[in-house]
Amino acid sequence: MYNLRMSSRKTQQLARMLACLPVFNQARKLWALNQRDFHLPLSKFDKLLVGIYLILWDYSQGHFPSTFKDQQKAYEAEIAYDYSLPGCDITGVISGLMRKPFYFGSRLLKNYLTSFLELVEAFEQVSLQPHQKLLELGCGTGWMAEFLALMHFDVLGTSISPHQIQGARTRVKSLEAKQLDVKLEFRTTSMESVDKAVADRTPFDGVFVFEALHHAHDWRQAVRASYTCLKPDGWLIIANEPNILHTFISYRVAKLSNTHEIGFTRIELMRCLEQTGFRNITVLRNPLSFYLRPHWIAGQK
Repeated sequence: MYNLRMSSRKTQQLARMLACLPVFNQARKLWALNQRDFHLPLSKFDKLLVGIYLILWDYSQGHFPSTFKDQQKAYEAEIAYDYSLPGCDITGVISGLMRKPFYFGSRLLKNYLTSFLELVEAFEQVSLQPHQKLLELGCGTGWMAEFLALMHFDVLGTSISPHQIQGARTRVKSLEAKQLDVKLEFRTTSMESVDKAVADRTPFDGVFVFEALHHAHDWRQAVRASYTCLKPDGWLIIANEPNILHTFISYRVAKLSNTHEIGFTRIELMRCLEQTGFRNITVLRNPLSFYLRPHWIAGQK
């Protein structure tokens, strides 16, 4: 044990020495600017340089990888995310969230709409059909839930952020104003306790989480809560969740927002599903991920 502590201390000292090298002078300047402006224009090289510097420095201080031990503080940081990004106008942030996926330019629009179509295909792969009941974890302001409701799914979207749920509920009012017969509801809850928050609506035919599980304080508990919400033979769809390198690639963003930006390995996701009781665990997309491509995994209760 003593040797392990000595080895760790030496590694931290080395990381500190590397972080202080002149090659990272520009990274330190950019990081100071980025802390005042979340959308500071950075090239891919700049992002890489700043990211490496931050990882080296924080590792030398014992802060990397992040642990987020205090659940309540982690929840508060997630709720405050939209209102705490440095240099961002809150009106513009909220407008962007409510316009999603149509606010971010052609490249991101194509990515989001492609991912939505891939999600629909994932439902078809496990025989989830319109008019069945879906539960979404981490729905944000609810654009995917709205699209699925328009496809005649019965959708309940959830988010830990009451601000985002308030925005999501305006989507319901908009659809009602159009006199469209849809089944769409939104509730505020953490992923870890979603089974308690929606107990009056269970069981669901399907539960899905899209690019949100990595923000959960305890993602394993979120998976277990999802299992409780499902009917026998129901499906959990883990969609477009980042691979393990995301922990490193997005560390700068995690620091700026004080939130989880972690990635997963396929092994740990599938092992958690199996230990929870899921069966017929299936890799839906990206069978050869090479620790880079996002995870698309389904499990049946």
